[in-house]
Amino acid sequence: MAVCEYCRSTLVKEAGAVRDIGKMADCLEDYSPLRIGVSGNFDKRRFTLVGRIQLRYEAGFWNEWYVLFDDGTPGWLSDASGQYVFTLPAGRVENAPPFTQLQPGLRYTRENVIWHAADVRSARCTGGSGELPFAVGAGWEAKVADFRAGERFLTLDYSDSAVPDLYIGRAVELDQLQCQLLRGDDEIAETAGRYRGKTQSLECPNCGGSLNYQVGQAVNLMCPSCHAEVDASEDRAVVLAKHDEIETLATTLSLGDNGNISGTAWKVIGLMKCRETDSDETSEWVEYLLFNARLGFGWLVESSEGWERVAVMNAWPDVPSEQAVQLGGKTYTQLYRYGSQVIYAAGAFNWRVSLGDRVMITDFRGPDGKISAERSANEITWSLARPVPAQQIAQWFGKKALVDAPLARPQADSGSLKGLAWVFTILLLFLNVPLAMFAESDGLVIIVFALLFLWLPVLVLSRLDGRRG
Repeated sequence: MAVCEYCRSTLVKEAGAVRDIGKMADCLEDYSPLRIGVSGNFDKRRFTLVGRIQLRYEAGFWNEWYVLFDDGTPGWLSDASGQYVFTLPAGRVENAPPFTQLQPGLRYTRENVIWHAADVRSARCTGGSGELPFAVGAGWEAKVADFRAGERFLTLDYSDSAVPDLYIGRAVELDQLQCQLLRGDDEIAETAGRYRGKTQSLECPNCGGSLNYQVGQAVNLMCPSCHAEVDASEDRAVVLAKHDEIETLATTLSLGDNGNISGTAWKVIGLMKCRETDSDETSEWVEYLLFNARLGFGWLVESSEGWERVAVMNAWPDVPSEQAVQLGGKTYTQLYRYGSQVIYAAGAFNWRVSLGDRVMITDFRGPDGKISAERSANEITWSLARPVPAQQIAQWFGKKALVDAPLARPQADSGSLKGLAWVFTILLLFLNVPLAMFAESDGLVIIVFALLFLWLPVLVLSRLDGRRG
């Protein structure tokens, strides 16, 4: 199949004949540095990009670039929010589970390798260009399941059959591919109208408030004024959903704050407040989305336990059991598992955020920080968090001195409760032991039970503090 660059006609070659199957929608304003004609190296093999399809799902979209190597064999380069995956076709899989039975976290064993489902979803084709190995058109639906094992990547594609096509590869950095003829910032701005990754302002289509977003990178917006969900990925911003008025949240960092982290400039472009669910805990925390034009996205998390710097992991840990994971030969043991719900959001994100979004989080503590698995209905992601002193955050963003636990909620901790327990223990013994020594009743037994009743909450809370720490 080929899509004409000039008239958008879709031409399909079948049995030596070529026929026109109609017009093909053009791809969305192109902010990717990739384009048809770009060449590079993958595993010491030269390749050229010859085609592209654009796929959209409920929370965003991504590009799939069709690749031909110099020896004529094909491949695919996935391009999503600055993250890239290179995969090669490996035939069909007769023993794969049905698409309807797949879900994030599912294990799939192939050639003695255990793969974990990372993403299971359906997406529709919204545009295409160049040469492609099969016929697609606007509305064509892709049913794909992505699996991970460390840096390795596996895709089961159920788009054309219940027996899926298999693709195997790995996550890559664009610099690793040694690409030539990439589009520069000026060329992107000339063809797409703006510079990729630069801050752009617009008025909220719902309330007229000011919205800032990163062109071609973070175009899913949550209006800070009216909390409407706005899609700015096309020429005209569109309101996707409206929400009731929410009181503005006062946070330590604000949208638009600039920070210098280890010599690199980062900007706060989005923030979310989340609440723990599915447990007796009522803890809340704030997640700040950071953006750098060269490095992409990063996170800072502010909670009752202090601050953490968080990075999404391209190389997944090994998961030998539910109680532990391994990364780089080091073991991380499970701390706790809990639900999370978004109760406030504002700013720009690289996926669609909605109030009420829920995920399940499992945290693992190890020698190099905390590894977390975040699972939704369609996707699972892994991230690595390391603690950061509040004073460091203040220095990075030029803020006044911050306390170590800025969002601490009133709660009993084992240290303070232990002090109270010792006070009451001394009083209990001082007042009751002399009487118990001379009384004929079981006074000493009653005192022992009273002490147990007094110290039991301290022991329980000490174990909880150890689990949280």
